[in-house]
Amino acid sequence: MDKREQIINAAMKLLTEKGVQATPMSAIAKAAGTGMGTIYNYFATKEELINAIYLYIKSLEIQFITQRTHDESSLKIKFLEYYKAFVDFNIHYPECFAFMDQLQNSPIISECTKDEGKTEFLPVLELIRKGQEDGIIKKMSMDAILQFLAGTLTTYVRWMLSIEENDRDQYLDQQMRMVWDALKE
Repeated sequence: MDKREQIINAAMKLLTEKGVQATPMSAIAKAAGTGMGTIYNYFATKEELINAIYLYIKSLEIQFITQRTHDESSLKIKFLEYYKAFVDFNIHYPECFAFMDQLQNSPIISECTKDEGKTEFLPVLELIRKGQEDGIIKKMSMDAILQFLAGTLTTYVRWMLSIEENDRDQYLDQQMRMVWDALKE
């Protein structure tokens, strides 16, 4: 792990534990085992660092998801693979989930950063559009669909992180069935 990634990981942990206002750059430097000058070599402001964390998480997320999905699957199976991969990512990386849950809708995350993060998910958007064109997925606004999916995913992951790990498997198939039933035409 390089120094930039150390800073990002230390900052993510502190920001989710203490919040933005209660996390000075000096605390991030200490947690990352580096000096203030080193942090400012990478990030001019705390806001710039927070935006970098957002994009770092989006990058990790898409790497994780593309390793768990297959191009040869039917549209329904591919959609469910994506959904399951998003769930698995957030459960596997609870600090990333906590950061995104707290800050992804914050005004600190710039529109430019959000747009850059969205480009990572073009395959998911294209899959939904194809499903709509083929009459498999309801013809609704893409924003409405994405908000619905994000809401179901966030609520479900919060629940899974609050229960015993060995109790989780029994619920995922039910969750995916409910989400698919809500979207399918």
